[in-house]
Amino acid sequence: MKKLTLLAVLLSMLCAWPVASLAQGIEKGDQMVSVFLGSGMPLNDSGVTADVVTGEDFDTDTLDWGDASTSYGVQYMYAVTPHFALGAEYMGNNFGDAEYEREYFVDWNNWGEREVDSKMDVQNFMVAGRYTVNPQSKVRFYVPLGLGIASAKATFELDDVTNEGGQIDRTNGSYSKRTTSFAYYVGLGVEGTFCQDWIWGVEGRYQGFQFDYGKFMDGLDKKDQSYFALLLKLGYRF
Repeated sequence: MKKLTLLAVLLSMLCAWPVASLAQGIEKGDQMVSVFLGSGMPLNDSGVTADVVTGEDFDTDTLDWGDASTSYGVQYMYAVTPHFALGAEYMGNNFGDAEYEREYFVDWNNWGEREVDSKMDVQNFMVAGRYTVNPQSKVRFYVPLGLGIASAKATFELDDVTNEGGQIDRTNGSYSKRTTSFAYYVGLGVEGTFCQDWIWGVEGRYQGFQFDYGKFMDGLDKKDQSYFALLLKLGYRF
């Protein structure tokens, strides 16, 4: 009961500070600072392939570059006009392991097992913009845009067991490389004003960057990577 009372008092203080601001919408000259948290999902593969013997045939598999991510960040925006705002943001994305497992068997003297885990960490430093469709409303719809730089680190973890001619070899290792590329995003969002100048929001983004897999192996090229991020945000306008 004491915890609920303390929470109610805290929310009341937030709603009352500052009391001078009565406008629910966005005005020219408004500044907004937001933090956001959500998740991203890769929309394509890495372009890296693996050939595995199955009997007398070769199968080719393309490895994913990551699994669902934890996405987070902070953003500053300045309203140049009620409809258009410009600012800057940082966004981090820690993608989970995408697992790849294959077994092959030719005969009892020639078999193998291979497991590869692939993941990616992407840090975005962006110039951010947004167009708000209905800036004077308490609940607003907007289009977010961003251009900037992505610093991406790819990690492959290998666990490979082979038996050739009765000799078993085992390879274990973790290999990481980082590249920097152009990055962008475009999306749709909805937000609302509550407690005077506090802002809640939900935003969906299509995001893209490049990764140079040639750093892992000669013959591999740069690959366009893309993912969809769904974000919850909390902001303050002043």
